[in-house]
Amino acid sequence: MTGRLPFDPKRMKGAQSGQRADDGGTPPSSSGFGASGDHPISVSELASSIDHALRGGLPARVTVEGEISSLSHRTHYYFSLKDDKSVIGAVLFASAAKRSATKPEHGQRVIARGRVEFYAPAGRVSLIVSSITPIGEGALEQRYRKLVEQLREQGWFDQESKKPLPTFPRRVAIVTSKDGAAVQDVIDTFARRCPAVELTIVDVRVQGDQAKGQVSHAIRSLNLNRNRLGIDAIIVTRGGGSLEDLWAFNEPEVAQAIFQSELPVIAAIGHESDTTIAELVADERAATPTQAAMRLSPDRNALLEQLTSLQARLRRGAGNRIRFEQQRLRQIQTSRSMGDPREVLSVHRDRLEALDGRARSGVRHQIAAERAILDKLAIRLTRVQPAAVHARRQERVEQLAARLCRVMSRAIAQRREDLDHTARELHAIGPAQVLSRGYTLTLGDDGKAIRSTQDTKPGEVLETVLSDGRIRSRVEEEGRGADPRLTPTKPAPRRKKRSADRGHGDGPGLFG
Repeated sequence: MTGRLPFDPKRMKGAQSGQRADDGGTPPSSSGFGASGDHPISVSELASSIDHALRGGLPARVTVEGEISSLSHRTHYYFSLKDDKSVIGAVLFASAAKRSATKPEHGQRVIARGRVEFYAPAGRVSLIVSSITPIGEGALEQRYRKLVEQLREQGWFDQESKKPLPTFPRRVAIVTSKDGAAVQDVIDTFARRCPAVELTIVDVRVQGDQAKGQVSHAIRSLNLNRNRLGIDAIIVTRGGGSLEDLWAFNEPEVAQAIFQSELPVIAAIGHESDTTIAELVADERAATPTQAAMRLSPDRNALLEQLTSLQARLRRGAGNRIRFEQQRLRQIQTSRSMGDPREVLSVHRDRLEALDGRARSGVRHQIAAERAILDKLAIRLTRVQPAAVHARRQERVEQLAARLCRVMSRAIAQRREDLDHTARELHAIGPAQVLSRGYTLTLGDDGKAIRSTQDTKPGEVLETVLSDGRIRSRVEEEGRGADPRLTPTKPAPRRKKRSADRGHGDGPGLFG
């Protein structure tokens, strides 16, 4: 072992009594931490002593094997390393996690390398991990479980996606290594059980980095050329080995090629205890290459026995049918109808007469039912025929017309009476009546009525309307509040009054 010597409790006494430790560390002299330990010390002093003891008693770097549990990840990874007897806390800082190829996972068995530190503020001893490595096949097993869960969620293992295997394949392709024992087992099984099935050997690597590419490429090529090659099914197989040896058949690339294959695929990888992802995705899994060949090769002896059994059944069936038909023929020969054909005609004649009677009776009943329906419709039609409807509506129109005439006569008489009343009122208040009482109306040049002296101007010709004529005058002087001086002019000719039937008074002509 390199580094510092293992922890020795006796060295602590020397350190406590003032002796120098091997690593050059000296505990605080002020603590008074004697051999008897009766003198009280502070918690910080005890923590410092524990820290010095750990530093002096453990190597600078330790390597620990254990199982990860209680994992939590925030910025850093905090977890515990445990075995069947003990547990120790551990932490993998973010900077170390970036450099590590493997991240901690719960339940993972690892080898952790780092240093042991005592964290005084929390009173906790922790392993500060600098690197972490899965133990043996642990990393592959973890990766295998992840792939299984991922593909199961995608439905690649569902039974509904499995394709049935052909009962009598013409040609089967075997994807494996031509130098392996598995291919020979498959060839021997087909030769023993059914030599009629043709085999196509596709030589690929079944182990190593190139294996996954060659296996997946072979499966896709067989699907593309299946019609030209006459392939009915594919066997993917190899012998046993470790998990690393079989890992090519756990690769997603191979699983995808099998899942997308239109040809049914049967997989037999490794021993019966081995289970690869390729076998889970395949349409059927076989425990061994021999079992895979047996699933696709019909048994020659079983087929022969089946053929013999079918021949015997065919002979018995044909003999029974011949005897049955012979017996039937004899019955026909001995029947009365064969002796006197009129018997057959008589039976059919009676049946025909019975059917004729039923048909006639049915037709009569149908005619009666239809006639009753027709009578009901005729009665309904008489009530709604156009002539009757027209007569009723004509009578209604005449009644409404007479009523309308009466209402219109009353309305016209009322309107005429209202009109006469209005005419009388208009006549009483008309301009002609006003002028007949001595009033006059003076109009300007524009024909508008003069209402004030301010509406006139000197030299303007005015026209004064009286009840019996018109007078024209000229304004010589304008004066507020006094009558203007007017110069009489030639009177306008007197207009005849309009007749009463064209309006009362002089009408609009007086103002216009």
